[in-house]
Amino acid sequence: MTLHNYIIHGAGGIGSVIAARLASAGKRVQLVARGAHLQALQRQGLILIQNTVGTWDLPAEETADRLEVDQNTVVLLAMKTDDTFEAVNQHSSLYSDLPMVCCQNGVTNEEWLSTQGYKTYGCTVMVGAGIVEPGTVRHSGGTLLEIGCWPQGSDAVCEILVSDLVEGGMNASIDEQVVDGKWGKLVRNLANAYLALTNLSVQEASCEPEDRRFIADVNEEAANVLEAAAISARMVGKRNLREQITRLREPGYWATKEPVTDETRSYPSTWQDLMSQRGNVEVDHFNGAIVRLGEQHGVTTPLNRVLRDRCLSAAEQRLLPGTETAESLRSAAS
Repeated sequence: MTLHNYIIHGAGGIGSVIAARLASAGKRVQLVARGAHLQALQRQGLILIQNTVGTWDLPAEETADRLEVDQNTVVLLAMKTDDTFEAVNQHSSLYSDLPMVCCQNGVTNEEWLSTQGYKTYGCTVMVGAGIVEPGTVRHSGGTLLEIGCWPQGSDAVCEILVSDLVEGGMNASIDEQVVDGKWGKLVRNLANAYLALTNLSVQEASCEPEDRRFIADVNEEAANVLEAAAISARMVGKRNLREQITRLREPGYWATKEPVTDETRSYPSTWQDLMSQRGNVEVDHFNGAIVRLGEQHGVTTPLNRVLRDRCLSAAEQRLLPGTETAESLRSAAS
């Protein structure tokens, strides 16, 4: 079996978890990162805490041309979508013939790479992680990775990558219809902007019926749009999208399965972007994708539009999470 040489381009939260798990399985792993995080990786190694624990001394550089690249190199993209285009264009000659696996949310990355002629693979990621300080990443939960050729099918690259990830303790599998899984994850990510704007954790987002109803209404807009566009979105779990919407609208307070503490509380990456005052967020590739599809097919999407616009504005103004409520967002959308 071919031994892959993995480059994790965008070794932030998710990328670092994947890197650590592959390295734990004895695989060859190199990192591309930037800023203070890169400096810490070079100085002290990659440190993971909580659901993955350990320290890994891995080659880390700002650009991949400073790493060892050969015919067996597989590039796993794990940066934010808006950073993909510049990063890949910068490495176009180096990456032109290499498999590119999008371990990212949304479908923008795969759609763009495939139109540019790259060997494109999709990966549906159900992993929670974030940088707690430069060089240190908290793996807050989840190990599910579903991988396939874009938009469908599988090959030897998928088989070896899945095998290596499973060896590293990830719940990885081949997805012959990965495009459907990626659209399902995109729908799930539509709530990220709401959680960021209202300062809700992942664990507590479904407790109050008001929050669940808002998320259900956002998802219903997406369901209407996807049906009009004849796009299939495969959801994680036993319920399809319409069934999940019905479930969210059930009355009453839902307690968390386990008590939530500061150590276990986790937030989506959009919340992390606002909290770090990064200046931009990915919501135009989630809620914005639904808005644009709705415009194409004559389906109104007022809640997704206001989530996109308010979250983009909050990021641009460097506002911290918690500037909105369900009521204020509904009022803005009416």
